Order: sequence, then structure tokens, then C-alpha cells
Amino acid sequence: MDVNELRKKQLRFALIFGIPYFLFILFIYLLTYLAKDWIAGVTIFSLPLHYFLVAVFVYPITWIVFIYYVKKANNMEDEIKKL
Repeated sequence: MDVNELRKKQLRFALIFGIPYFLFILFIYLLTYLAKDWIAGVTIFSLPLHYFLVAVFVYPITWIVFIYYVKKANNMEDEIKKL
């Protein structure tokens, strides 16, 4: 595998993770913006729903995606070093 193929593989991998993640964040933002009256009235564990969405969905999913992505990206970088 040459370097250009590996870079294409890295780009494809980044887009596979980046586009759905961006759409997820956009969906959460739009949900909280468009349904703000309903979301402001709902509480879960005495937290407003929009706090709960960020605390339970956005941050943990962000960390999980980024940790996995960095591990895979580092493995791909190691493949470049082997060339």
C-alpha cells in the first residue's frame, strides 16, 4: 500500500466518523432550538432535558467517537511509518 492509498483510507475513515457526528450534533441543536418550550419544561433526575441531552448524549458519545478515531488514526499513521 502506498502513501496516497493510505491517505485516501484516512480521509474516508474521517468522513465516515465526521459526517454522522456532525449530523448528530446538528440534530441535538435543532431539537433543543425548535422544541425549546417543551424541552425546558421536561426534567430528568431534576435536570432540564437540554442539560441531560448534553451530559448524557453529546459528551459521552463525543469522547467515545474521538477515542476510537484517534486509536484507528494512530494505527494508520503507524502503517505510514512502516512504508
